Amino acid sequence: MEPLRTSDPAKLAGYRLLGRLGAGGMGVVYLARSAGGTLLALKVIQAEYAEDAGFRERFRREVETARRMTSPWVASLVDADPEAAQPWLATAFVPGPSLGEAVAEHGPLPVRGLRVLGERLAEALQEIHAAGLVHRDVKPGNVLLALDGPRLIDFGIARDTEEPGLTSTGVVVGTPGFLPPEQARGTGIPGAAGDVFSLGCVLAFAATGRPPFGTGSLDALLYRTVHDAPDLDGVPAGLARLVADCLEKDPGLRPTAEELKATFTDTPPASPADPREALRAVRPEVAGDEAGPTGEEAWLPQPLVRLIAERSAAGLALPAIDDTEVGPGVADTASTDTAAASPAGRVLGRRRFLLLAGATAVVAVGGGLATWSALDRDRSEDSDATPADSNPLYTLGLHADLTGDQKDVGRAQERGLRLAVHEFNSRAGAPFSLAVKTVDDGGDPARSPAAAKKLIADRSVLAVIGPTTDATALASLATYDAASLPLIAVTPGATALQVMGSRSFLHARVTDTILPFYLDAYLRGTAKSRTVGIVDDRAADAYGWEISSTLANILRKVPLPAVPKVVSALRTDFGPTLDALLAGGADSVVFAGHHERAALLARELHRRDFPGARAAAQGVLDARFLSAAGDAADGWAIVAPAMDATVAPEAKAFRAAHRELFGAEPERYAVETYDVAQFAVKTLRSLGVGSRTRPNLTTALRAGSYQGIARNFAFDKATGALVIDGSGVYLWTVESGRFAYQGLAPSQVST
Repeated sequence: MEPLRTSDPAKLAGYRLLGRLGAGGMGVVYLARSAGGTLLALKVIQAEYAEDAGFRERFRREVETARRMTSPWVASLVDADPEAAQPWLATAFVPGPSLGEAVAEHGPLPVRGLRVLGERLAEALQEIHAAGLVHRDVKPGNVLLALDGPRLIDFGIARDTEEPGLTSTGVVVGTPGFLPPEQARGTGIPGAAGDVFSLGCVLAFAATGRPPFGTGSLDALLYRTVHDAPDLDGVPAGLARLVADCLEKDPGLRPTAEELKATFTDTPPASPADPREALRAVRPEVAGDEAGPTGEEAWLPQPLVRLIAERSAAGLALPAIDDTEVGPGVADTASTDTAAASPAGRVLGRRRFLLLAGATAVVAVGGGLATWSALDRDRSEDSDATPADSNPLYTLGLHADLTGDQKDVGRAQERGLRLAVHEFNSRAGAPFSLAVKTVDDGGDPARSPAAAKKLIADRSVLAVIGPTTDATALASLATYDAASLPLIAVTPGATALQVMGSRSFLHARVTDTILPFYLDAYLRGTAKSRTVGIVDDRAADAYGWEISSTLANILRKVPLPAVPKVVSALRTDFGPTLDALLAGGADSVVFAGHHERAALLARELHRRDFPGARAAAQGVLDARFLSAAGDAADGWAIVAPAMDATVAPEAKAFRAAHRELFGAEPERYAVETYDVAQFAVKTLRSLGVGSRTRPNLTTALRAGSYQGIARNFAFDKATGALVIDGSGVYLWTVESGRFAYQGLAPSQVST
């Protein structure tokens, strides 16, 4: 919980406000105490939304829905005023964490906990459906854990099944990854069976710590939900069949909430007409697990029990706050300074307030800085010094992974940038001087926004190159955008970066969805493949999906037979995967994933003397693939937006300058970063002294062009996407245990 802010009232409608449980774009949820001492979760809607007649009507419906709920496993409505200037409702406060928080902090639930969770949520849904309602947003964040069982919360998008206009065609309502296929398509009317599907997703998450359809971009999640089998590896044997039944694509094949509850409690349904054979099959397995869910022993592991007890005690111990009050009809902005001093934030966790799915909270921590004199040592804050003179000083920032999993790439980027700045500062008569400032996020998305803020805070920084990875770029993009600081990405390839509506982002490489066109040209042209096996590695998340689904679509249009296979993130034995590919007639294999698991597949292919082509994209262009795969790596082909500046003739001068300054050969992505830095410098020079600002530089970069060593640069003025001209994607092969550079990758099928 967060302390109250100075803009928050101390009292609302007779309830004392003790702190903030969460906030969203439409309102705030407070922890409140009644006159009798009862703790409540009090949701207040902002006045501007309350003025919208349609929004107020939806809020009235939420209140009425909550009033109809009497199940002990639904957070009960205590009080509400949907007609107030700022509408509000109060529900019983549950001091426990959400299921999402609990699994993230303490891991999957034990079997007994899963059975209690399933039985009681099924009972809650049974009552909701009996009342003619559907919840439509059953997810881990809407399940709170209490000592006596779970509580289902948030009926903000629940609807009456008989209500006309229940959904709009093409509109997806709910949380991707936990909504049913009929909602994912945006065409079907969500019904009770949809809630059962969502409950199956929740149970799979609680059992494994992973959503059954993975994570990643919205499009990837919706596609997997509609087309892919769920990833149920790790679900206990006694529950796996039941969860699989909940996750049937066809709503008519799913059990009802009533049948689910009966299965979990091992008692027949109240109306047992034609019960499903699948339910009868799993009932003995479920009954054979630990003690039944109706027993008296704790259903949660001890760490969670202690957490709930601590939060309960902390809530009861919170002091009262004097003395600003908001009446039942108006919630004004008066407050008291003592609110900010509340100690509750030290103990209580947060409960998320999300009226609609899709909001993401990122906690930013850490973020080290690098020094010019210690490129290969621990790093601290650095702004590359330039001799003092009368020239203006501008800084180019580098946001990179300098100490984490991709530190080799981060180091290459740093050296490419520093070489460009060194060359500029060495020229006589330069109109300004340049400096370099680096920040290290360690490859951790949670650290990425904090690292971005350090560059933003330095007003001399006019442009930033980076970050190194998809995840860190996605985590910090909004931070850079809010500061109008141009961010030029050299190595991230996620398509999601281009659809976030950033005004200051420039994507200086082709996206991952473009690379399959080069894979197709290699497979059909160079390798002469007739049937392509495609392995979509769930461990690679959105990256794997973008490569595999795009390639499958390309081959479908040729047409050329393809055998797609999705592999669970937990699977380390690729034997069954290869069996399926061979059974489908695959004479070549494309791996859509990263280096460590590509090595597993490579060894399996090598063990079976697979004679066909083996290909991948830049996720496998990593020295660790070579060491892990050994002899099995030979023969692989990889397409990647990386030039080998040590052998490419066009990079000869760059290579010599790099060796002179650093005493080392340039590593992959050094020359690409050098190109981007040169483009930024050229564009900065084109601006007048008074025009060298962050927004002006963004506009000029998007409108400009530059012929670099590794690729040519021109951008879509509206989106910042790279204009594709055939340059910048290269072919690598593995020969005698080493990556061998082959030059530009083929973009068309050779005849």
